Amino acid sequence: MKTTKNISVRVLGIFIAIISLCVHSASSIAQSNFQIDAEKIELIGGTRPFKSDLEIERLSVDRYQVFFRLHASAPSIPPEFALTFRFPKDKVNQLWNSQTWSNRSFFSLPSYDRAAADFSIVSGLTLNDQNQITFTSDDRFDSRYISTFVQEKNDTLIFGLGFFADNPPISQMQEYEVRILVDLRNIPFAEAVSDASKWRLNDLFQQAAIKKQNDDYPVYSTWYPMHRNIPLENIARELDSLKTFGFKSILVDDGWRSLVKMKVDTMYDYDENSLQTMHLFNEKRKEMGLKLYLWYSLPFMGGNPVITKKFAPRYIRYKAPMQIHVLDPRYPEVRNHLVSTYANFYESWPSDGFWFDFLNEFYPNAPTIICDDLGRDFIDTQLAVDQLMEGMNQRLQKINPGIFMGQEFASAGPDQAAGQSFLAGFVGINSAAVVREKMVNNRLLYGQHTPFMEIMGVHPRDKSEEVARKLQAILFGNPHLSFFTTTLPEDTKETIRFWLDYWKENRKILMESEFEPMQVANLYPIIKVANEAKIIYGLYADYNLSLPLVVKQPIDVINAKESLLISFVVNHDGSGYDYEMYNHMGQLVAQDHLKTKRKNTVEVEVPSGGFIRFLPDATAGR
Repeated sequence: MKTTKNISVRVLGIFIAIISLCVHSASSIAQSNFQIDAEKIELIGGTRPFKSDLEIERLSVDRYQVFFRLHASAPSIPPEFALTFRFPKDKVNQLWNSQTWSNRSFFSLPSYDRAAADFSIVSGLTLNDQNQITFTSDDRFDSRYISTFVQEKNDTLIFGLGFFADNPPISQMQEYEVRILVDLRNIPFAEAVSDASKWRLNDLFQQAAIKKQNDDYPVYSTWYPMHRNIPLENIARELDSLKTFGFKSILVDDGWRSLVKMKVDTMYDYDENSLQTMHLFNEKRKEMGLKLYLWYSLPFMGGNPVITKKFAPRYIRYKAPMQIHVLDPRYPEVRNHLVSTYANFYESWPSDGFWFDFLNEFYPNAPTIICDDLGRDFIDTQLAVDQLMEGMNQRLQKINPGIFMGQEFASAGPDQAAGQSFLAGFVGINSAAVVREKMVNNRLLYGQHTPFMEIMGVHPRDKSEEVARKLQAILFGNPHLSFFTTTLPEDTKETIRFWLDYWKENRKILMESEFEPMQVANLYPIIKVANEAKIIYGLYADYNLSLPLVVKQPIDVINAKESLLISFVVNHDGSGYDYEMYNHMGQLVAQDHLKTKRKNTVEVEVPSGGFIRFLPDATAGR
């Protein structure tokens, strides 16, 4: 695209002044001494027939909110354009993007990839994970028509926001405003990303804080047993044995529909024997005080011939592998059918809530040809899905005002409509690193309200030590476990019980305290959480961990790696530390005093899957 140079002198002057203020407090930026001038800023593409203006609000030192507005004299199609600004390349060693994961959360310099997504926070950081620049944006379309990109040019990084290039809204508009957050503070990048997410999703965070329930974790999921074709009645008989694990709720995976033969996505035809099994299961979990959630998805798609004929041709596409038509939610009669499907089922078999899946199935394959209007009241599919969710909330809340409806936030990860892979659960230990990355990205964006839900399956042949390390991969998220208790060895059961108890005992520090992942480019080999009462480190690869001169609160260092040696760095000769050591089943295996003598590095063997706990110095409070 060609750079536009003919914008008004007034607008260009305001633009330069505002961006200069964003990154140049007084005469320089405290952290980078970077100055902005006209040659470093570009408006790419034309905005006609819209006129533009900018203004800025200073939120704090080196943190700013930029407003870019378009206005036209008559309704017009939104223009395609981009805003770019330049940043010194030597200030940034890594790039982090909220919408890529599975080995792609970061970009190592000097090689850059395009970082684009529906909702994106991009952070440029140093090798020691300090923020140099973090930015994001928000508009009335929830940023779905905004892309982010980073380019390298000589000694400069070009950070940009592209507008209305991909699948732009068809409707015309007269006014448009986008807010852009620019954070130049020299702070841990995790803090900058978290603050950007709160800025971006402030209303949702407030709603989640009101609705948040902390009494339904940890969760037992039927995901793994169900997919091993174990009938629901067998799992119902196992509920008594689940008591010893301290689960608070049960998530019944989507597989229950085929196992119990409930055709609720068609004409609400129930198999009486299956329905009786479900009722028995429901009553038993109530007696145990367990909450119940259903992973429920298929009604979003119409596979039954009766439904196919009834709504023809109101489909958004045909899903070949499953041989079903995906209903088009842009039609009110389609949305009413889907809402009624849920309501009719919920009245027959109530639970504490639903988890939804396959919402991305409503998005058409690109490019989409819009055919004759057969009574649509929406053009934008995403807005229609929002209306569908709102309708389901209203209808089901009339039945149960306290019903839980899906995730408060979207999971951090790639746009699933693009056909990229998505992990719903994992079994093998080799998946733990990718799962941990996804967990960390969710925590960075959503804090204690994280929607992270990676179900950990336990195979009967798993070594108990590996089970501990898999649990440690999801320890800083909301634990969802799936297994069949009768097939597990006793040492595996003991391991699961211990780490679930550990999570519950330390939930406040694990989920609500300061969260600091380290070494982005290495997939976060160390994670730290801390508050006044305790410090916990999760160590997933070799790392030299610094110990304080004086231990003021207990410090747990969890060895979530396969090797035993952990290296500790001390900055004072002759430091001493009292400690306890536990194996992967939580059994105490050693109590001793660690004396560093004249060394500044000391190595300790800690059981794999276990942890070492440094005890507070008795003189620390004196």
